[in-house]
Amino acid sequence: MPVQNKFKDKIIAVVCARAGSRGIKKKNLIKINNKPLIYFAVNKIIENRLRFNCISTNSSEINKTSKKFGINSFFLRPKKISSSNVAKLEVWKHALKESEKFYKKKFEYFLDIEVTNPLITPKDLKIFLNKFKKLKGKFDGMFCVRNSWKNPYFNILRYKNKRFSTAIKHSKKIVSRQMAPQTFDHVAAMYIFKSDYIRKTKNFLDGKLFPYKIPLNKSIDIDTYDDYSLVRKLMKK
Repeated sequence: MPVQNKFKDKIIAVVCARAGSRGIKKKNLIKINNKPLIYFAVNKIIENRLRFNCISTNSSEINKTSKKFGINSFFLRPKKISSSNVAKLEVWKHALKESEKFYKKKFEYFLDIEVTNPLITPKDLKIFLNKFKKLKGKFDGMFCVRNSWKNPYFNILRYKNKRFSTAIKHSKKIVSRQMAPQTFDHVAAMYIFKSDYIRKTKNFLDGKLFPYKIPLNKSIDIDTYDDYSLVRKLMKK
């Protein structure tokens, strides 16, 4: 086995694509550059030759479309973990369990690729995986962040009783953005964890996690038609 594949063969790569999105109807199948959105997530896995992979979906249509692009499909997600109010961690736990049963193999790492961020490329995933490999097991996982667009200590506000206040109070008076503590936006793009951590944790943020910073122009998650329009324009460029 080539040396470069030893790390990859310890990974189960998963694409989670639930049917029933509220913001955009059939969001995972909308077209960008004449390709359904699900294609860009699956292609990142295929281009990086992650041979242990699967699609987690409750939709036979998404399942069929994904398989055409090369990802493995061997289960449909149960109804009880297919609603919008179910934590993604529960979907990850289920996908990991089903994958180890199907492949008859215990995976050391669990990788999730978000469907709704097609701006992340196969090359970005390669760099992401290499970074995690270099961390040499010092962290339970790694996921994508960007420096906060707005800061909750300064310019993210709450409105109550006809008065504004900052979303988070601080012990000292914050009068400028530069004085505010550093905060991050969680970016739905790529996640990788030790599989044992996924099995045991009750909240994916509870562990020792490495923040993988990505630039603003790759951090846009498609939730609305405005997001969709912006991403299409960026990808044309």
